[in-house]
Amino acid sequence: MTDDHQRLGVFRSDSGITLSFGQATYFISADEPFHNIAVKALKMNDYVPFYLEIAKREGVGPEFRDALERMIEDTKPGD
Repeated sequence: MTDDHQRLGVFRSDSGITLSFGQATYFISADEPFHNIAVKALKMNDYVPFYLEIAKREGVGPEFRDALERMIEDTKPGD
């Protein structure tokens, strides 16, 4: 059986946080502004900011954001 799902792996060290998604890895240095957000997100078990950061680094941030906003609007109860 093959696993076709891509999973997010998050590894924290003294020098920063490493994200692993599919075959790609991303390093968030402790010096980067996003590091503070990442630390808070880990404490809250909130992984959405990591997916957004990956999308930003892959250059699909605006499209991803717009798609998320549409999905949120679609789930709101009717006016």
